[in-house]
Amino acid sequence: MGLLEIIKSFKSPGGKEIRILLLGLDNAGKTTILKQLSTEDISNVTPTKGFNVKTVAASGDIRLNVWDIGGQRAIRPFWSNYFENTDALIYVIDSNDKKRFDETGVELSELLDEEKLKNVPVLILANKQDLATAAKASEISVRLKLTELRDRSWHVQACSALTNEGVSDGINWTLISSHPISIDVYKKEVQNAVDLLYKADHFHYFFTDRDGTLKSYSCSYPSSIQPAYSGVIQAQFARRCAQTCCILTTAPLMHIGVLDVSTIPFGHYYMGASAGREWFIDPTNKFKDTSISEAVLSLLDQAFAKISHLLELKEFRMFTWVGSGLQKHYGHLTIAHQDVYKSVSDEMSKRLYEEIEKIIKEVDPTGVTLQLSLVDLDIKVYLKTKIDGQIFDKGDGLRMLCEKMKCDLKDGNVLVCGDSSTDLPMLQECLDRNAEGVYTIWVTTNDSLKQKVRELCAKYKNDQIAFVSCPEVLLGAMAQATIREISINRTRKISTRDVLAI
Repeated sequence: MGLLEIIKSFKSPGGKEIRILLLGLDNAGKTTILKQLSTEDISNVTPTKGFNVKTVAASGDIRLNVWDIGGQRAIRPFWSNYFENTDALIYVIDSNDKKRFDETGVELSELLDEEKLKNVPVLILANKQDLATAAKASEISVRLKLTELRDRSWHVQACSALTNEGVSDGINWTLISSHPISIDVYKKEVQNAVDLLYKADHFHYFFTDRDGTLKSYSCSYPSSIQPAYSGVIQAQFARRCAQTCCILTTAPLMHIGVLDVSTIPFGHYYMGASAGREWFIDPTNKFKDTSISEAVLSLLDQAFAKISHLLELKEFRMFTWVGSGLQKHYGHLTIAHQDVYKSVSDEMSKRLYEEIEKIIKEVDPTGVTLQLSLVDLDIKVYLKTKIDGQIFDKGDGLRMLCEKMKCDLKDGNVLVCGDSSTDLPMLQECLDRNAEGVYTIWVTTNDSLKQKVRELCAKYKNDQIAFVSCPEVLLGAMAQATIREISINRTRKISTRDVLAI
């Protein structure tokens, strides 16, 4: 099977990009392998003086961004400039150059000790197997002490860059290692989600979270640019499969917020931010929760200023770039204490929480206005609602939208998608209004959250649920749902131009 066929069979939806670092000593065959992957002529290959980068199979569902860095001794100190955001490391060895096995082993060992390459899967390509005197892959595995590796996935693949034999097999292993779930599980999850979407056929309402649901989390919110492929799929889904679509997120609306980073064209989705406390329908229709007084907002401003000052201290400065950092929303604050890679120690997270707790008690000594909450990745500071003294959640935000826009959720099917416990109130609000018509897909591998979703739906005798492990699976199911005939007759809005044409 060729590389393109392997990539097509992998079927990661929506243009998943995998960044591969291709390293090894000089003359190991790295550039020849890169040319084989991109189906280029290999008859004239010269030593790489700096780096080559190729995007392989750019027209397929997966794009492999392969960085080929020169292996001469003078260049190796610069390898570390390319470690950032590496999904997989391919280390190429000249299997016939046994005199340099110790040298290549030292270089590989130093790479595996690099913090930025921690837990990154490693593929060892034992190249030049077409030569009769080449060492076997099993011998190389012993010489490099690969069996002692415990912190990552690794694989030794015998290959020949000259004949291309074994190269695609190695890349296949790399693709599987870079995906959080196996190919078989991925396909099964997509099918389960697609079956649920097909069962409903069409949705009158679609409510969904954004980060972690429609796209993966990123390390810094200003760089959390929604991938173009995700925006395209969401727009197509809105055109073909749903009528009223809403993204409901705890992120702020602007400065910097969901409107600044979204790539979905205006007109396809309503944007609800700050848990639905502020809404953007279109440029002429925006509204927010008017129950918050200026005096109450000023308390939140004071807390924000003091927390900002705290994060300027050397001890806590790291939290400005962990996860989404410090964010000011309309009605609450979020401070990331951890990221999805669990790179912050529990002790540091605890110390940050304790310092913020002191600030909140200083700003609101009676505890009447502000409430502190600790979730998986964030510390949240909420304004309690005026009505019942509870925190404002996505259920409240959805309810506010329905009242303002006159949305009757009993009218047709409702799709709800989420990935965390903060999305449960959104699901409950929809079940309250239309128990039989709700369909829900959750992006999570957390068994506790899955159980909460099941129990909540069971209270309403609803079992229309699907679970997927990552946003790519949900997007793949949404994309699949757009390429079929829909049986329901949709009511098309008649424009002024249509009336004139009549």
